[in-house]
Amino acid sequence: MAGADAVLARGLLSAVSVRERAHDMLRLCEEGRLTSWRLDRARLPAVTDLVILTMRANYPTLDIPFHARWRHFVIGGRDRGDAWRPARPGQVISADLARSAFDLAIVSVLLDAGAGPDWRYKTADGFETGRSEGLAIASLDMFERGAFSADPAAPRRADADRLMTIGVADLVAGFQVTDANPLVGIEGRARLLNGLGRVVAARPDVFAMQDTPRPGGLFDHLAQVAVNGVLPAPKILEAVLTHLGPIWPSRLSLGGVDLGDAWKHPALVRDDATTGIVPFHKLSQWLSYSLIEPLQ
Repeated sequence: MAGADAVLARGLLSAVSVRERAHDMLRLCEEGRLTSWRLDRARLPAVTDLVILTMRANYPTLDIPFHARWRHFVIGGRDRGDAWRPARPGQVISADLARSAFDLAIVSVLLDAGAGPDWRYKTADGFETGRSEGLAIASLDMFERGAFSADPAAPRRADADRLMTIGVADLVAGFQVTDANPLVGIEGRARLLNGLGRVVAARPDVFAMQDTPRPGGLFDHLAQVAVNGVLPAPKILEAVLTHLGPIWPSRLSLGGVDLGDAWKHPALVRDDATTGIVPFHKLSQWLSYSLIEPLQ
């Protein structure tokens, strides 16, 4: 039975499962079977108009980039993450640069929990920002300085050995945390990076195919999955959920498989062990979007 449950659990680690169960919850809402939610479709046209107006205001040509971590590196009129992207569309970057971009994106996304209302980060050129943008730039600056690298001669990388030992003091310094500039959840961020290091070190077959164990090794795994240079987008999320999922604090598990960002709702009834489980995988989806650009 545990083996069968594990198969069912792995089925929840997919974009298809997120979409299917979201539609199931929508149907339950339309049928009035959710105690806390109602759907008023008459309001949807106004919502649609607002979304379109916002899109056209920000992107008049409708050339809209991915909702990815790379957007947070653009502040003060300057793209501070452009070193990891090709200079022109279609230009091929090296596999080593792609691994470095993966290292940066994965570490930076994991460090993006709520910063609290009072924390701010000041860049070397005097620009000050907070929230997700501040966390992004702080993690980028730490990455540039080699804070996540085990090799002083190669700062722009993240290594499992270093991630396993990074401590609260390292993040306090890197994020400019003081009594007057508090950052919430800094201990949890350190634990998350430590967990990332352990997961990466434990799977050299995935993360060390062409290098020592590093999060960026996931690039080589995905490149191997591609067929004739084509990689279906769901495969990216599947790899993130399968190989990075164990770093998250355990909430639900089934058949020995951690389900990550999945939650229970009594109205969603199934005739198997997945009854009530609604997968979201929000942060993993955002991370997957953040890996698309270096993959391209």
